[in-house]
Amino acid sequence: MASRTRFIRYARRRVSGRIAAIISAAVLAALIASCSGKEGWAVVLWPPEGSAIAFGSVVPVHFKSNITKTYAIGVPGSSAKEELELWRVEAYRQKSKAQEAAAGYGDLAPVLGVSARDGLILRSKPDNSTESVQVYRLRLGQPVKLLHKVEGAAVETGGQRLEGDWYLALADDGTIGYVFSNQLQLWNAEEGPMPDLKTGSPAADATLATLFDTVWRPDYFDTMVASGLLDLGSYQPRFGLFTDPLRKQIRVERPEFSKVYRYDTISAAEDGSYTVTPGDASFRFTKAGALVFTPAESDLSPGLPPEAPRSFEFVHHDKDIQAVIAAEERRRLSRLSDFVSAGERYESESYGVLIITRSARFTWVANGVLSPGYIPEGSGDTGSVVMDLYLSGELAASWDGAFTLRFDAIPRSPVSFAYRTTGDELFLAYLPPESIHNAVVSAPDGLEPVAAFDRYR
Repeated sequence: MASRTRFIRYARRRVSGRIAAIISAAVLAALIASCSGKEGWAVVLWPPEGSAIAFGSVVPVHFKSNITKTYAIGVPGSSAKEELELWRVEAYRQKSKAQEAAAGYGDLAPVLGVSARDGLILRSKPDNSTESVQVYRLRLGQPVKLLHKVEGAAVETGGQRLEGDWYLALADDGTIGYVFSNQLQLWNAEEGPMPDLKTGSPAADATLATLFDTVWRPDYFDTMVASGLLDLGSYQPRFGLFTDPLRKQIRVERPEFSKVYRYDTISAAEDGSYTVTPGDASFRFTKAGALVFTPAESDLSPGLPPEAPRSFEFVHHDKDIQAVIAAEERRRLSRLSDFVSAGERYESESYGVLIITRSARFTWVANGVLSPGYIPEGSGDTGSVVMDLYLSGELAASWDGAFTLRFDAIPRSPVSFAYRTTGDELFLAYLPPESIHNAVVSAPDGLEPVAAFDRYR
């Protein structure tokens, strides 16, 4: 009985061994077949450094590993194989499809972009609006593979359209998104080594990088929004300090100053300030995070009075400028609606007939008695009206508000009046330009009416 039991165990071991051998041989044969055959074809989008495979090559795919996330691909013109990460290639079942895709990349096949700034964004759409979300941020000097040039939304800074194109791009972790080329240096990998934008770049200075990574707006932007007293003549997207490290430009735009600096270097001084060369302008960062820019004296307007500022402060304004402007325009229309709610027509034997409508238009017939003292000669009778002014505290106590008239015949010579209504009477007081600063009217000695009307019923 014992002998029979030992024989059964021996037989089982022999059978198990033969089965294991058969299974191992089958797995080996499958691996050999997969390496000698083809699973498909691929276009190599971004070969690693030192690869024997060129950008845009059509290659056979022998094996895909879901464990290592790689393809075993054949090197064109040889029996050698390379292992490439999945994101570096674009796989197809048929060779003809791969060839068609490779042809579609055309001249862009070996072209990459190198980020000229920290934080350059790859987006979900070729549009830098809030509807296009961020999918990746590039570091200074980081390359990104450009796949296709695409149509996209115009990109503006300070009201000026930036030069550049939108590209569908591939980051070095496989993320795909859209990037605008204004802050990229294009590099053809077949023509030479990648440019090192970090070496000697001003943005390599961690403090100075703040200059390039921030959208700077005039300091009064914050003040206007906080107070609710907005002057839409000076609160506009075109105002700010705008940088372009790739082209080495700094553009400064304020109502009282406008200049583009094309620099060779930006040098740090011992006191923590920076000097732009050439140009002799300088700037520094405050403890509160603001940027103070000081032009050369020769850049300022001739005859500038001694008390006028020689430096300009800029801040990181976190408001949506267009949304703020839209809200202010709605406020102005609401004020106009309130003004005309009791009637649109006013008459006076001395000052003519004044009609102001909800559509922000006016007609002022027979206003000659106020011309040329208050209304320029040749102004005509019609134009547009806007509730764009705010009264200082002392004036608000005795006047209801103020508006600006732009006559159609001389739109560049606006005329402003404070107004007050008493029952059916309308009184107007002329506002000289020097009494208005940033849309706020001040008159220390008060205002006297220059015209009076009766509301027509």
